[in-house]
Amino acid sequence: MRPWDYNPELTEERLIRVAQLIERGRNDAVDRHEPAIGGDSWTRGVCAYSYAKHQIIQAAGTSGFEWLGVINDGMRFQFSIGKVPMRFWRGDFAEPSDRIATATPMEQLLLELEPGVPTAGVLFRMGLTTDEEGAMLEACFAALRNGAAETIWPISLADADPLVVMLDDARPEGRELPPPAIGDRSEDDAADGDAKERSGR
Repeated sequence: MRPWDYNPELTEERLIRVAQLIERGRNDAVDRHEPAIGGDSWTRGVCAYSYAKHQIIQAAGTSGFEWLGVINDGMRFQFSIGKVPMRFWRGDFAEPSDRIATATPMEQLLLELEPGVPTAGVLFRMGLTTDEEGAMLEACFAALRNGAAETIWPISLADADPLVVMLDDARPEGRELPPPAIGDRSEDDAADGDAKERSGR
């Protein structure tokens, strides 16, 4: 089955956009990785996950991403495409970890509310593989049932349009500063010299 066969909210364009956000976050982590100050594969992996989360959180609800939401912004990060909850992971597409294949509280509630629906019991995930440096190589949509991948659908980024995220341009209010003092610098220097002479320095 294709993603939109499970749910029409899961369009190819939306999946590509989310994959691009994750890729951007991972690229940021790779670019900032510093072995010289103690960075290793663990710190790079933690940053890559955190930065990818940040990209999704920043984009959610903005222009062009009105369909993207955040359900849980913590360690068990979960976002939504339309009303469809999703998570992402790095690893073997065909063998998701127990952690990623376990329903979150939100998903468990949905499963209980949808008995008899063909997609009941299916969890939706986005998987990715990386190279040795941590940069993303591939992304896929995965539908998991009973802890195993029922569907793996590749997400093609090669021909995708460039990612554009329009963030809110509002800025915090600045504080007003007094106008700068304008004068002849030589007068200030002369005054400093007179003061030093009077003080005996």
